[in-house]
Amino acid sequence: MQILVITCPSGKQCSHLIPLLYNESKFKLRLAAHTPESASRLQTTYPEAEVQICDTTCLAECRKLLSNATSVYHVGPSLHSREMEIGINMIDAAVAESQKPDTSFKHFVYSSVLGTQHRNLIQHDHKSRVEERLLLSPLNFTILQPTNFMDAYPAADLAKIESPSIKYAWNIFNPHVANSLVALRDLAEAGARVLNEREVHYFAQYPLCSTFPVSDVDFVDVIGDYIGKKIEVPTPTLEEGASKVLRLLYAGESGVYSGDHVVSDLRWPAAKGDLRPDITRDEAERLVLFYNRRGLKGNPRVLRWLIGREPTTVAEWVKIQLAG
Repeated sequence: MQILVITCPSGKQCSHLIPLLYNESKFKLRLAAHTPESASRLQTTYPEAEVQICDTTCLAECRKLLSNATSVYHVGPSLHSREMEIGINMIDAAVAESQKPDTSFKHFVYSSVLGTQHRNLIQHDHKSRVEERLLLSPLNFTILQPTNFMDAYPAADLAKIESPSIKYAWNIFNPHVANSLVALRDLAEAGARVLNEREVHYFAQYPLCSTFPVSDVDFVDVIGDYIGKKIEVPTPTLEEGASKVLRLLYAGESGVYSGDHVVSDLRWPAAKGDLRPDITRDEAERLVLFYNRRGLKGNPRVLRWLIGREPTTVAEWVKIQLAG
């Protein structure tokens, strides 16, 4: 059985990917947990998978994680001061594994981000340098470049409250600035296809969007039309926006409010073991400044080709969420 290593397996992205691969493909899954608590949850959720605790900031532990692996799907932690180091460790560990005499290693899939050319976004700069390390390596690789997640909009939670105000993950900047979005179910299908088909995707870089650019205001209007409510979409200050994104990452706050009361907790993944929260704060502030003026703009045609169907529209996604 071929071993597929998946990092950040508890995150939103991989929580959609793993069910498409778990006991449904040629792979035996090896999931990289950061803590014993995370390992226990993953083993309970995926009892047939191998769960291994790994500090990905340590190259030696990354090499153990990739021992005898065939493929890796690497997702770096969002807004983490050591994200670039973690990505480089994973690539170097894969190179070492691929150079063993009896190696079975074949494929490194890196989930990056749309627009790594935006280097004034610190996390994009980190991912750009990880991509460069991968491009210069002898590995067979595929780089996925998803845009912002459509699933950051808590449509079902908004339907539960009488006078909803939305302060969700991406309500951290001017809500009239348009961004392309990707539905996590679309991204998961693309990732599973790349992993299963392997060779035909070697050396490819795929920018992945489900939509053309759409503003928060327009997106939330679609949700409001379906639930029959007017939803407030405030414009936060720089400090408020940065603080909200950090609370989301580190405290699991969803950002759905009725007045000042938090009514939902979506438990989005938080970066673990970050010893430099000041640098992480810098990243969050740069992110808000960028999105106050500009958005991530992309085209859904690559994703349409890759998954073999029309990507999920905003209206379709809202209906799916409200249907549970």
